[in-house]
Amino acid sequence: MSKLFDMSGRVAVLTGSTKGMGLAMARALGEAGAKVIVSGRSAEVSEKVAAELKASGITATGIPCDIADSASVAKFAEAALATYGRVDALVLNAAASAVVGTILGQGADKLDDVIAGNVRGNLELVNALAPQMIERRDGSITFMSSIAARRSSPMLALYSVSKATIDMLMRNFAQTLGPHNINVNSINPGPVRTDFSRDALWGDPEREKMLAGNIPMRRIAEADDVAGLALLLASPAGRYISGQSIGVDGGITA
Repeated sequence: MSKLFDMSGRVAVLTGSTKGMGLAMARALGEAGAKVIVSGRSAEVSEKVAAELKASGITATGIPCDIADSASVAKFAEAALATYGRVDALVLNAAASAVVGTILGQGADKLDDVIAGNVRGNLELVNALAPQMIERRDGSITFMSSIAARRSSPMLALYSVSKATIDMLMRNFAQTLGPHNINVNSINPGPVRTDFSRDALWGDPEREKMLAGNIPMRRIAEADDVAGLALLLASPAGRYISGQSIGVDGGITA
């Protein structure tokens, strides 16, 4: 593999990585040579997925984390640093379940839940892991956002609000951490075939057909379609890309 995409000797931490896009990104980074820490809310599942990655030749460890729980995030950050002694690439993929519906009538409780899972936990985890990147003047941080951040959504209103917040959080971190040689970006996928999006986006064949018809490439994305960009942003090839919200959407936002 080209040295531009060589992750040998580097440590990648990925939240929400026991299935779907997170697992596809963990596998891509691991196959490029990174030691990966995979994480989901369940310790058993996190360890099981890590074992499966190890069976394929990837150095992997599973550590649980509930991104919406501040105590869990703090414990996860401590354990991640203790495992390999450093974190070079942080991919923030974990998210709260989407609240389906328009913005009208949504209460503070639902807003708090979405912000806790999509924004607050990411803020806390970056603040916990960035100092050791700053000390070494090296690292990359990638937020998982969405094309929903760029336009209003009649189906996923609060989700779109939280993802717009993620993009601005990313820009602030990019400005603050750039002088320390740390690049920060967000990936903004369109519809992706994952368990997370099944009910809201593609579980119904007619809905999937309608969605695909509005995408220039005429299909919704698979998890692997996102993994290449995650590798680019974490690798030497992407070291000068920072402060960007990059769409992976088959041309839908064109």
